[in-house]
Amino acid sequence: MEREGRELLAEQRRQLRQDKARPIIDGLHSWMLGQRQKVPEGSAIAKALDYSLKRWAALVRYLDDGNLPIDNNWIEVRHEVA
Repeated sequence: MEREGRELLAEQRRQLRQDKARPIIDGLHSWMLGQRQKVPEGSAIAKALDYSLKRWAALVRYLDDGNLPIDNNWIEVRHEVA
């Protein structure tokens, strides 16, 4: 989907993300919340779910802003060059 939106204007990319990615991300969030209730407290999977759920707003921020990249690859590339 991001490849499809690469050449779009920021607002068009935001709308594409809302239409295609938002339902998937919302489903993932619901699934994670459900799974969190099923796993033992303190387990590795509980810690992983807690980590992601605690940062959920930051993880999904890209959905509401077509200017934001979906990943940080451009930062990593610049860091490698420096």
